[in-house]
Amino acid sequence: MSIRKPGQMVQFDVAAEINVTPMIDVMLVLLIIFMVVTPALAGAALPVARTAEYQPDKHPTLIIDAGGRISLDVDRKTERVEAAALSARLAAVYRARPTDHVLYLKADRALAYTRVLGAIEAARAAGVTRLAAITETPRRERRR
Repeated sequence: MSIRKPGQMVQFDVAAEINVTPMIDVMLVLLIIFMVVTPALAGAALPVARTAEYQPDKHPTLIIDAGGRISLDVDRKTERVEAAALSARLAAVYRARPTDHVLYLKADRALAYTRVLGAIEAARAAGVTRLAAITETPRRERRR
């Protein structure tokens, strides 16, 4: 063990390199978070049915995701709608479509039935006379 004398200078070697390991760790964590969250933002996981025929350009579509968030797709333009304003927004959409009273419903399979029923009631109050539930076709029978 060396002992430093009172007038002797101590020199430290300074590394002029950037330590990127913590930055890589943070980036990997962010990547994993985005990979987990992105599928949840994609929309509703639909129930499976053999006779599903969906024509998105023909009628408006009401979308309710697993979190209960409501969106309305009219002519391929999707907008988020609050549950309290749903009936008024649907009434405005159908005022511009006097001969169309059909609404497609795209609700997540894990959604509580009361949430779907509330949306159906709002649609009926807005003047919707026919409601079509959108489903997925089974994997083996999907059309190509």
